[in-house]
Parts: sequence; structure tokens; C-alpha cells
Amino acid sequence: MMTILTSQMSLLLFLLLSITTFHKTMCSNHTVVQCNEKDRETLLTFKQGINDTLGRISTWSTENDCCAWEGVHCDNITGRVTELDLNNYLEGEMNLCILELEFLSYLDLSGNDFDLIRIPSIQHNITHSSNLVYLDLSFNSATVNNLHWLSPFSSLKYLDLSGIDLHKETNWLQAVNILPSLLELQLSDCNLKNIPSVEYLNLSSLVTLDFSLNNFTSHLPDGFFNLTKDITYLNLHDRNMYGEIPSSLQNLQNLKHLDLYNNKLQGPIPDEIG
Repeated sequence: MMTILTSQMSLLLFLLLSITTFHKTMCSNHTVVQCNEKDRETLLTFKQGINDTLGRISTWSTENDCCAWEGVHCDNITGRVTELDLNNYLEGEMNLCILELEFLSYLDLSGNDFDLIRIPSIQHNITHSSNLVYLDLSFNSATVNNLHWLSPFSSLKYLDLSGIDLHKETNWLQAVNILPSLLELQLSDCNLKNIPSVEYLNLSSLVTLDFSLNNFTSHLPDGFFNLTKDITYLNLHDRNMYGEIPSSLQNLQNLKHLDLYNNKLQGPIPDEIG
């Protein structure tokens, strides 16, 4: 009996050691996966236009695996770049070739001092189904002439272009309308001067909308609040809006935050809102 028990214990110990060794081998294999070469080249192209006076991206060297570079996050198994987080302290040119990273889901370049945004032929270079969910380019001192380059990003849920000068883009609302998954749109202080026609638009997926600190010289178009019926946060302060508070605000049944501060609105607060 003791011989049988000893044999069973030995077999159990062997199995446990085998499982442990296999697990360690698998984990070890995951950690040695290196950055995809195509992704590395795209990142280096993006770096070329940057004036990194504070050494924020000093780790971006051909001698290092790009998954270990500052602000770069990769998938542990595939080695593909999935996130790029480089907010603050960079200057120069923002090359949006970075959006060609095939598995990029999160991009934050906010709060830098990029004075030029270079937009390559992104539509032609992105042949895959975009994974980009979060895009924040806010508060850079640059001008963007059009937003057509947004069209491939059908998975985008968060878009913040606050502080980017968009005064040359007259169809900005139509440009964001083609993003079917968009939940949050931040266009504060973008030097917008008009709200294009809302006919044929559908912004019903939005839950957060910020148009504050623009220089609109008109009232909101009739039917605007029929487009955003699921919205919970609406910020229209300091946007030079005139006329009466539209009673169509009552259509926003889920609204929790409304900011109309410092406009040129006149007349009573509609009973429907109360």
C-alpha cells in the first residue's frame, strides 16, 4: 500500500512540476515578443517632426524595442502597438501617420505645443477595420483645414479636438456625423463660427457634447435637439448664441448637465424645461 501511495504522490508531483514549467515557459515567451517592425517604422516617422527639448521621448531609439519606449504600449502576445500616451511637453509637427498603426485603440497627444498637424493620405493607407476608440489631440496650437481624415475611424467613441483651430472647416458637423460609434465629442475653443445645416444628420449616439468657447453668430438650427436625444452632458457656454432658449431642449430626456453661461439669450426659461 505504501508503495502505491508513494508512486501516486510522485506522479502528482511530476504533473505539478510539468504544469509549472509549461506556465513559466509560456509567460517567458510572452515577455520576449518584440515590437512589430512596421509599427516601429511608423513611430520613427512620427518622431521625425517632433522637437523634444525636454527629452520626453529620449528612449525612442533604434537600439531599443519600441514596446519599451516612453508612452508606447503594446499587446503582450502580438507585440503590436495598441496605445500611445504622450500628452504634454512636445513641440513641432504632429504627423498623423501615427493613425496608420493597425491595432492602435488609444491615442492621447493633448496638451503639447504642436504648431503644425500633418495629415497624410490616411484614407488610402488605412485598409483595415480601424480599432481606434479614443482620440485626444486637444490644446495644441495648430490649425486643421478639414476633418475628412476622420472617416476611416468607425469605432471611435471619444473625440477631443478642443483648442484646435477649425475655422477653415465649414462642414465639421457633417464630418463627425459619419462616426457611428461616437459617444463623446469635445470641440471647445475651436474657432468655429457657424453650425452647418443639420438636415440628414444623426447624432443620436452622443452622450457628451461640448461646443463651448466658440464664436457662433447664430441660434441653434431648428431640429438640433432632435439629433442628440440621448445626451446627458451639453456645454454651450461662451458661444455667442442669441435668441430665446429653445423649447426643444425638452427633447433631451436624459440630460443631467446643461451650461448656457455667457450667451446672448433672451426671454423666459421655457416651461417645458422646468
